[in-house]
Amino acid sequence: MNIFATKRAGEPARLAFQLSPVAAGCAVFLAAMAGNVNAQTSGTTANTPTVDGPVTTVTVTGIRRAIETAIGVKRESTGIVEAISSEDIGKLPDVSIAESLARLPGLSAQRVNGQAQSISIRGTSGDLSTALLNGREQVTTSSDRTVEYDQYPSELINAVTVYKTSDASVVGQGLSGTVDLQTIKPLSLRERTISVNVRGEKNSKGSISAGSPDAGSRVSASYIDQFANRTIGIAIGYARQDKPNVGEQFETWDWVDSGGNPNVKVPKGIKALAITGDQVRDGLMGVLEFRPNRNFSSTLDVYHSRFDQEEIRRGMEIPLKDDGNVTFTNGRTVNGVMVEGTANNVNPVVRNNRMTREDKLTAFGWNNRFTSGDWVGIVDLSRSKADHREELIEINAGRAARQSLKFSYAGGQIPTLGLSGVYDDPSQIAIGGQFGEGYVNAPYMTDKMTSARASVERKFDSPLFSSLEVGFNVSKREKEKQHLETGFSKIGSGTFAANVVNGSQDLYGLPNTLSWDIPGVLSQNFGPFTPAILVPWGATKNWTIDEKVKTGYAKLNIDTELMSMPLRGNIGVQVVKTDQSSTANTLRAWPFADLVPLTDGKKYTDYLPSVNLAWSLPEQQFIRFGAGKTLARAKLNQLNAALEVGLTAQSTGTPWGNGGNAQLDPWRAKQVDLSWEKYFGNKGYVSAAGFYKDLTSYIYTVTTPRDFSEYRLVGATSNIGTMTQPRNGEGGSIKGLEFAASVPLDMVHPVLDGFGVTANASFTNSEITILDQRFAGMNIPLPGLSKRVFNVTAYYEKEGFSARVSQRYRSDFVGEIGGIGGATELTYVKADKVVDLQLGYDFKSIQGLSVLFQVNNLTDTAFRSYAGTEDRPRGYSKYGRQMLFGLNYKL
Repeated sequence: MNIFATKRAGEPARLAFQLSPVAAGCAVFLAAMAGNVNAQTSGTTANTPTVDGPVTTVTVTGIRRAIETAIGVKRESTGIVEAISSEDIGKLPDVSIAESLARLPGLSAQRVNGQAQSISIRGTSGDLSTALLNGREQVTTSSDRTVEYDQYPSELINAVTVYKTSDASVVGQGLSGTVDLQTIKPLSLRERTISVNVRGEKNSKGSISAGSPDAGSRVSASYIDQFANRTIGIAIGYARQDKPNVGEQFETWDWVDSGGNPNVKVPKGIKALAITGDQVRDGLMGVLEFRPNRNFSSTLDVYHSRFDQEEIRRGMEIPLKDDGNVTFTNGRTVNGVMVEGTANNVNPVVRNNRMTREDKLTAFGWNNRFTSGDWVGIVDLSRSKADHREELIEINAGRAARQSLKFSYAGGQIPTLGLSGVYDDPSQIAIGGQFGEGYVNAPYMTDKMTSARASVERKFDSPLFSSLEVGFNVSKREKEKQHLETGFSKIGSGTFAANVVNGSQDLYGLPNTLSWDIPGVLSQNFGPFTPAILVPWGATKNWTIDEKVKTGYAKLNIDTELMSMPLRGNIGVQVVKTDQSSTANTLRAWPFADLVPLTDGKKYTDYLPSVNLAWSLPEQQFIRFGAGKTLARAKLNQLNAALEVGLTAQSTGTPWGNGGNAQLDPWRAKQVDLSWEKYFGNKGYVSAAGFYKDLTSYIYTVTTPRDFSEYRLVGATSNIGTMTQPRNGEGGSIKGLEFAASVPLDMVHPVLDGFGVTANASFTNSEITILDQRFAGMNIPLPGLSKRVFNVTAYYEKEGFSARVSQRYRSDFVGEIGGIGGATELTYVKADKVVDLQLGYDFKSIQGLSVLFQVNNLTDTAFRSYAGTEDRPRGYSKYGRQMLFGLNYKL
């Protein structure tokens, strides 16, 4: 079970067990304080040690052990951190580690295909944070720096630490925070351990399309052992997930001006699709640890995952305003939006598309630690590599005659639709239509990083400082993208003959649509085709980026007293030198239609001071303070040097251009954090924190004047035109408050033994706005920022029984929706509320055997989006409940 040091308090809404999250958060806080009073009046218990008294350890297991371990990490840290710890070996059973990260204070997740994937820390987008594996920065399978956390099976992750404040010794840290995923150290265990987990999975939506799976499985196994008088330890783990990919999607492409009188907003187009297929992920982890004596240890760790996905998309797309032949009549307008009307002369397209994806991620690390007296030296070498391949095959069909479509958005997100015509009769449907007959996109990306690090620490006796650490890290990263594509035409009449399969799509009130066997149609109706780089028109989608980063740091660790109370912490500085470059092409558009190779880049140096202080007060209270400067380098796809330039009237007019920018500076910020924490031993705690980030720079996509004379655009009426590309601009501030509590309820009264609650609430605000052309140049909020994030979890664990129900909530935000080849676009996402349930039982009669039942997305919450304002709905997707049942066995 993914258990966290803290949970969020929820919104004022009802949970499945009829508990108001806000009320729960308040109750937890009061209960914690009441528990503290009880502890003070009745004496110190074994699990609630005082600061000055001896600590008696009590062995706990399961949910409580995970919570107490994570609380211990948070309590002992000198900075402001959050932590996750597993219940036991291989027992982090969430779909991905992102599901658990999303429950920590100040963190939230964006769902992709029904499950958490990217993580936002304190109201910023995922690319402003960094993910580490065992302390080392990782490559990504996305087109930018955003880590897709579903690449990391939760069964192979032993613990996670999220750094919210900067630390000079953490290399590769992010602007908003740093997530460090940790695998197990085999010599940290006292004996051999073998763990096996087996679960079956079922999706509540069932088989919604012809031949689609609705069942899957999860299997994992771990082996940990120690040899040679505990001087050698090994850990091997394997995890496999075979997950059905089931979903239904409706989308209004966008809302655009009608161009009529009056000029109102009308839908650009709509689509309704059934999404089916499966996702198979294999993960392998290995650790070899050698510690012959107290003065030397060497650890080699290896991680590898492979992610294969097949997705069949069947349904209908209808261009509306995007089709020049469509007219609108019988319209009813509300606030300038045509919410009802008739679209005449529509030409629906029946689509059966197949998308396949293959990701490979491999990471090696070798850490060596030397100790001699008061000196500690560390040498760490690592390499990671990611490969990402996609292929999207589109086959389009339709009717010869145009139809009429009635629509009404009066009911909300999903319109009431009325469309004439038959679309599931193969005698009336043939290959072809507005989107062409067939097309294939096949992007490929590789990401490689090599790094080496050396540090030395000198410990000494001092009334103020306990040690001095200095170190140096050098890394080299290479990312390359190739985008292969081509169209292909039908052979013959384009009829489907024997390739029609049983089942059709009846979605959101649209007529049934035809389903066909995609490989069969390809072999019978199309000739051979080979995806390639389209020269010159597709060449700007291809680029390489090289990034060399040198980081030197020095850190003084503080161990002293302030007003006769312990004060710990550190003060340090990083010097970061970056050398970035990109090789790509400039496309000169029609009538030139040629390519100009180019390489561009930049070097820059940053000085990043930081300070962290943890002041221990009476009654197990802590005041923590953090301050520093941080940075996040630009998205890798923004750093690509590819450009396209041309003239407004093709062979004449003023110049224009668009593309990436290899000379971007990073995002930079100054930040201050302050928190108060009250602990009850390791059993529970309450906390309140505030933070302020001043983003001194930000990266925007803007249109600015530029001299185009270097491109020799013959026919230009002027050398001065406009260029649209990412550029550095002024930033602004982000500020927020975070409240958290984690309390076992036996602290309130013994009759509540076994019950517990964790809750947290985060409130974040920013005046930063960005301009986005998709929303007609309007100002939109900072991507990734939800002003309110709540979470609450109630659990019970006693006599072998365990139960947990959790709700996480985030208010509206601007999210990034991914497309083929890593392309992303911004859209408004409506408030998201997800409830998860887990039940378990540990058999006393069979030592080590337990049974687990789990439901993710218990209420089948839809993922919803809109275009600028809520009266312009955009996307609506439902992915069903994911139900799992299985066994865990540990030797």
